[in-house]
Order: sequence, then C-alpha cells, then structure tokens
Amino acid sequence: MPALKQNRKRKPARRKAMPKALKTGLRIGLPLVLVGTLIGAGAWSWHSGAIARLAAKAGEEMIATSVRLGLTVRNVLVVGRNRAGRDEVTRALGARRGAPILAFDPHAAKKRLEALNWVRAAMVERRLPDTIYLRLSEREPLALWQAEGRLALIDREGVVITRAHLGRWRKLPMVVGADTAANAETINEIVSHRPAVAEAVSAMVRVSNRRWDLRLKGGVVAQLPEDSAARAVAQLAGLIARERILERNIVAIDLRLPDRLVVRTRPGTRPHSDADAGKAAKPGAKPEKDT
Repeated sequence: MPALKQNRKRKPARRKAMPKALKTGLRIGLPLVLVGTLIGAGAWSWHSGAIARLAAKAGEEMIATSVRLGLTVRNVLVVGRNRAGRDEVTRALGARRGAPILAFDPHAAKKRLEALNWVRAAMVERRLPDTIYLRLSEREPLALWQAEGRLALIDREGVVITRAHLGRWRKLPMVVGADTAANAETINEIVSHRPAVAEAVSAMVRVSNRRWDLRLKGGVVAQLPEDSAARAVAQLAGLIARERILERNIVAIDLRLPDRLVVRTRPGTRPHSDADAGKAAKPGAKPEKDT
C-alpha cells in the first residue's frame, strides 16, 4: 500500500529586495519625469498662445486689407420694420457705416435683435462688398392682458410686447386672468367671427383655467362652456341680434348647457317674454357659483 503524502504548508516566499541601483534610478528619475511633463505642458501652452496670437494678428491684417479693398459698411437695408423703434434696431444691429464689413457678426446681431420686444424673428446677412441686409418679422398685437392688477400688450403667442403707452391699443379686446395670455388667441378668434358679440364684449375672463366668461356692455356676463365655446358664442350672437337681449334687464346669460339657456335678471324683474332664453330664472334667484 503506498504511503500517504502529508500536505505540508509551504512557507511564503520572501520578496526579493529591490536592487539598489533601481531604487536610486526611481528616486532620481520620477522627479525628472514630473519636471519634464510640467515643462512640456508649459511649452504647449506657450505654443498654443503663440498660435492664437499669430491667428489674431493674421485676422487683423486680413481686415485691414479688406478695408483697403473697399469692403466696408456703406449701406444698411432694413425690411419689415413698422413698430420696432428705429434707434433700438440700429443699436441692436451694431452695423456702423465705414466699419469693416468682414468684422460684422450677423449671428450676434440676430440674437440682439430678437431680444427686442417687438421683434419675433430677424434675418441678418452680409452682402459684399458693402451692404448689411436685415429682414424683421414683428409681433402682431392681439389683446390687452390684465393680470394681478397690471396691463400688458400681448401677441398671438401670448408673449408680452410692452407695458408702456397702452392707450393707443385701447380698441383691442381685453383678456383677464393669470393664465389667460397663452389661451387668448383661441377665444379671440371665436368672438371675432361673430361681429354682434365682438361689438358687445368689453372683456374676456378666464375662469379656473378651463373656460371663459364674456363681460358684455351694460354689465351682462355671458358664461361659456368649457367645450363648444364656438357654439355658445354663435347662440349669443343670435340672442343679441334677434332678441335684443342686451337691452333687457339682464345680469347673466348661462350658455354652458347645450340643451337649455338660463338667463338671470335683476331682482324683482319679470321676464320680458317666454323667448327671453328658453327658461328664465325665477325673479330674485341667487346667481349660481362659477365653476
């Protein structure tokens, strides 16, 4: 029978000592490598700076040469400016007559112009040898917007154009509510298609960010539904034209229900006739809460 071999643990091998020469080399070589790296980085930075300076100098020489060749701004052609101020457009454009036209930056000018209140979009071009061409698309005023006691002129996108000198825009429709500006174009479009209603409206009020109330002449409020506002406004137009509903002692017209119309009169007022709007509220009835 073969003898069993014993599994003896081997003693860990000793690490060989690092040769003295290698230690000395690392102690001296590592600092030299680090210093060399720093020197190389500095040389690269200096070289890059030198290249940048050379490029800048070459650019200056090119601009100077272009001026001698007549490539300067002599004409500034502006198309589409109607309401934006001439002086502010000139400042934003930054194209000085006699300046090198190659030094003019159309992209930077475009950004400055589109930051102006009245400018929706701008196209700026250099037309060599001597012309800067500018085409503006201005914002179209839509309505006066009232929110938190402040008035502003807004465009079709709900962007505030200006809060100053609003008297000249007093004939525009008024929209009221903190969240109204972005929704103003839709209701304005609906109302403008019904001249009888547009003539009678003094303000359009956003209710709970869901629907609209129309404030009419004489203090009458027409409550529109959340959906089918166009249908309700068409119905209101018929009431104004045929029933002369605004000439009666009415405080509110509820158009929110598609199958009936509710008219609220002032307390103590009897309905003029059965045609006052289908079903009239009882005299003295309390107004319903807006929702």
